[in-house]
Amino acid sequence: MPIRDQQKVRRAAAAGRFYEGDALSLRRRMAETEAGLPPEAPSGKTVRGCVLPHAGYMFSLGVAMETLRAARHCGCSKVVLLGPSHYVGFRGIAAATFTSWRTPFGDLSTATDLLDVLEAERNPLVTVNDDAHTNEHSLEVLFPLIQYFFDAPLVLPLVVGGISAEDAQSLGAALAKLDAPDVLWLISSDFTHYGRKFRYTPFGESADPAELNRLDREAAELIAARDLTGFVKFLGRTGATICGAHPIAIYLAMLDRLDPERTVRGRVAAMADSGAVSGDYRTVVDYAGIVFEKA
Repeated sequence: MPIRDQQKVRRAAAAGRFYEGDALSLRRRMAETEAGLPPEAPSGKTVRGCVLPHAGYMFSLGVAMETLRAARHCGCSKVVLLGPSHYVGFRGIAAATFTSWRTPFGDLSTATDLLDVLEAERNPLVTVNDDAHTNEHSLEVLFPLIQYFFDAPLVLPLVVGGISAEDAQSLGAALAKLDAPDVLWLISSDFTHYGRKFRYTPFGESADPAELNRLDREAAELIAARDLTGFVKFLGRTGATICGAHPIAIYLAMLDRLDPERTVRGRVAAMADSGAVSGDYRTVVDYAGIVFEKA
């Protein structure tokens, strides 16, 4: 596990590409996006976790902000993030030796106490791999959102690689030890990636937006219902290219262990697709935001 006797900064790799590279422009975009959201209807419930997209802000920021704003007053002082690995292949979960995570808004510090707890579990599926984090955008894209809504909580970013169904249960049990009333869980995932580029064209050369929405609405509702078995069967039946399926599976397995009474319930907060911005439905990515709240 990490050696934490010196400062080590993970520098932003996606700034200027996935989102604005300077603080002023970034905050302006986020404030304008929030101002354009539909009116919020507070549920009065405590948000325990969210599934959020990690695409470029021009495509997915609205979904992310409409979802995460529900957690604005959740009282979190720590955020655990699970996101899929896009660049490095490995099995299980990768932590990192970075002590802080830089964005145009400044640095977020690592929740080293949570890392210590995870280390004490001695789960062989939890390793340290800085390379898995260095260029990974699935977590970085969420950092400015954390700073916008919560200022500067401690964070524990974890990249998820390949896993089996048994791995999801094992990792869910290990991560359950990190949960506390002041911990918010953010699960990073885009939904269906459609087109020849992604080798997924079940509706023909160009996606029908209504069919694409129907497909991912089914997936999102299964996740919100905490139906891990149903979600896995859905993936097997449809082949849907949901890049964060493994982080989602681990989170659902963790919730089953922490909350067998199912007092934490999910709801689909927002959906959109990149084609609404680009006009291109030959190569399109779908996005869904899901909020998990404690009744």
